[in-house]
Amino acid sequence: MGAIDTEHPNVVAHELAGEELLTVDALAFAASRLDPRHVSHHLGNLPVVSPEGNARQLRLEPADVVSGLATNGCWVMMRALATLPEYQALLDRHGRAFELALRARGEVPIGHNLVAFVAAPGATVPVHYDRNHHLLAQVQGTKTVGVGAFRDEQEQQRQLERGMFEERLNADAIPDDHEEFVLQSGDALVIPAYTFHWVTVGDDVSVALTFAVTTEATARAVDVHTLNVQLRRLGAKPSGPGNARNDAWKTRALARARQMRAVTRRD
Repeated sequence: MGAIDTEHPNVVAHELAGEELLTVDALAFAASRLDPRHVSHHLGNLPVVSPEGNARQLRLEPADVVSGLATNGCWVMMRALATLPEYQALLDRHGRAFELALRARGEVPIGHNLVAFVAAPGATVPVHYDRNHHLLAQVQGTKTVGVGAFRDEQEQQRQLERGMFEERLNADAIPDDHEEFVLQSGDALVIPAYTFHWVTVGDDVSVALTFAVTTEATARAVDVHTLNVQLRRLGAKPSGPGNARNDAWKTRALARARQMRAVTRRD
């Protein structure tokens, strides 16, 4: 894997194609061994804009859903894959370059995750964002990934704050400033934290692996957005992340609020 620009969505090459741990059969076996809380699935026939994200699940074991993706129409996410020793080794071998690129930019990593996304032909993932930096490596099949932002700063902030609600709502519109990337096996797409994106799978089963990295900055942004939601409910008009002094104040305020809630629950 060559030099990685972690600030903007862009495609780099990876060397995971043909990896035995990332076949559909291998991932079905992995799904049977993961904590059930770390494996989720739903039918993939959703519209690109699906604000509530409601979708039907199949009454099957996770491994059976993965094995049947050629015909069952589902989308499966397998989080914490590195809790399985062989996948931790995979993370160590292939995720290091992405983390080093983030460090070179001045980010301080504080956590990472390895996530497999396996999906049926034609499955869709609606417009949403993630709270950490992603390197999405396409291993098998193809997919089209749209990425973008809302030009209006207040609209961008509103859409980001929807994802901070307890129910983690999706965006309710496609960003007006966006582009699309068609990923083939061997392509990896950088998706910076808080970048809106959506996915449409091609004509074959798709297997992708995401290296997700949480940094001090992405974690701080969660606190800022979370407090902004509460302040807005009180009638305030808070600014988004980016002002070091304001961000530090909001992080401290949210920490104090959490401490007070914890004391109240104990009492």
